[in-house]
Amino acid sequence: MTITLTPDQERAIQRAIKTGVVRDVDEFIEGALAALTHQGPGFDKKRATAAAARIRELRRGVRLDLRGMSIRDFAHIGHRY
Repeated sequence: MTITLTPDQERAIQRAIKTGVVRDVDEFIEGALAALTHQGPGFDKKRATAAAARIRELRRGVRLDLRGMSIRDFAHIGHRY
């Protein structure tokens, strides 16, 4: 099989070899193929929308009593001790 790489791709492979990430081009390709098989599912808009709705539901009715402090001051309360 013949694979044609762009100059940027060639530089990336040579950089990986030079820095010791991989020993040679074959190891680079094997690692790339292994990474493809371990990828999780891509972005799922439906699941993201459902998660956002759950977060909004959990936040409903939750209020932060700042007692006149700024949010910055409130966030740094623990840093004073």
